[in-house]
Amino acid sequence: MRSLQPGSYNNRQADMKEMRNLEINRIIDQIEQLHNNNWVGINLYEILDGITEHSANLKLPNFNHTIHQIARHLLTDFVVVKRLQGIDYKLTDEENWIPADKINFKWIDTVNAIKENKKEIIRELQNLSDESLDRPILKDYSSVYINLHGYIQHWYYHFGQIVLMTKFIENLGR
Repeated sequence: MRSLQPGSYNNRQADMKEMRNLEINRIIDQIEQLHNNNWVGINLYEILDGITEHSANLKLPNFNHTIHQIARHLLTDFVVVKRLQGIDYKLTDEENWIPADKINFKWIDTVNAIKENKKEIIRELQNLSDESLDRPILKDYSSVYINLHGYIQHWYYHFGQIVLMTKFIENLGR
């Protein structure tokens, strides 16, 4: 905790809020680590920034989607933010998985959108308290806690696919 000094009432309030939101802060930390220095030792942004427009849209044998399709699919994480805001947003099939021939986005724009979406979910989480984690994210849905951990697990799953696909592409060039 910060030291008590004249005028430190606001600091004490911030410390108390931080202590009350220990689990929320852990979840935020997990999201930060996912995108930066995660437990698998691979930096998501370095991988994404190293993918070319051509590689992102390359249809690889034995893979159902392109890297770009997977990345656009990950952008559907805005649904978690909407649900945290009390909005029951339903994705269309095409929103969930954009067909490769209908992707009208530059790869760099997709990468930037991923970075912005991370900031948006963290901003939303900073408005929550630990007490809110056990409540349903929406009526008849699982808890906020389950949804947030599902969000992180979903990201790691598809991040792994993207890493495998980039390795496959690298090996094609050898």
